[in-house]
Amino acid sequence: MIAIKHLAAACPAVALVVFGTIGLAIAELTPTGEAAKPVGVLVYGADAAAATRVVAAANGRLVSAGGWVQSVIAVSDDPDFVTRLYDAGASLVFRADDAVGCSGASPSQSQGTS
Repeated sequence: MIAIKHLAAACPAVALVVFGTIGLAIAELTPTGEAAKPVGVLVYGADAAAATRVVAAANGRLVSAGGWVQSVIAVSDDPDFVTRLYDAGASLVFRADDAVGCSGASPSQSQGTS
């Protein structure tokens, strides 16, 4: 009986940790919408070529292939780039600031599709 009371006392702390972690993950992955910021583009159920076509349809520039098999890293000077990516068929668009730093590429060195 005492163990159940201790477990019940820990539930609010566990809930705080879980929901706080989820909130931070959402805040970290949500694109800022700023121009010239790299974003990851994923087209679910398709390959990186499909994601590249989505970037081209949204008037973006390809920076590199993403860390995930079906994703690419792209950049654009258009502040509505994220919206255009979703309109062009992207399943998920996420921040990729750190991914560009790891690849050694910069948006100015992008391999343009536009």
